[in-house]
Amino acid sequence: MNPTTLIFDLGDVIINLKKEAAWHQEDLFAHFRHDALQQLFERRFFHDFETGQVSVPEFLHTMQSIAIASNTTEADIRRHWNAILLDMPAHRIALLRTLRQRYRLLLLSNTNDIHLEHIRAHMQSAFGEDVLENTLHTCYYSQRVGLRKPGREIYEWVLQQQQLQGNECVFFDDKPENLVEPARLGIQTVLVDRDISELVTL
Repeated sequence: MNPTTLIFDLGDVIINLKKEAAWHQEDLFAHFRHDALQQLFERRFFHDFETGQVSVPEFLHTMQSIAIASNTTEADIRRHWNAILLDMPAHRIALLRTLRQRYRLLLLSNTNDIHLEHIRAHMQSAFGEDVLENTLHTCYYSQRVGLRKPGREIYEWVLQQQQLQGNECVFFDDKPENLVEPARLGIQTVLVDRDISELVTL
């Protein structure tokens, strides 16, 4: 069966990201207590934030409580947290607009409201509109869905929501671990290890 639906991750597929290790060292560990951050990682605090179990005010309060500088503000926390987000190249948006003419386009992203607020501000500045909502047919964000990749449940949920069979879809993601469960569901998977425009055959 020829695919009818293309599903895209967001980070390092549509929007460029800072390398995660550099983000951790330069923006998180440089401004928040290392031991406390490690404890939050181990407690799955950030996972819970990305699945809607931790609210934005709770997240900001927690991060403020472990900040190295006592005068760290919520704006500072947002800046450090958003430092992983870089630019959204215009040619990728142009590609999505072309693909939209032939396929149903979905977005499936592990993300949170602080990042989304920053991304939407960037899109308004760069494109004058929310190009994700206006170009893709449906956008699914983990914090809104309450599920997160790489768990099987989020892929099953998307298929059910869209009334799709796995073999109707192609899924693009930059992390190999996020491709395992989709493949088991019959979804064709593509590891994004270079610019997406080089991986999509129109």
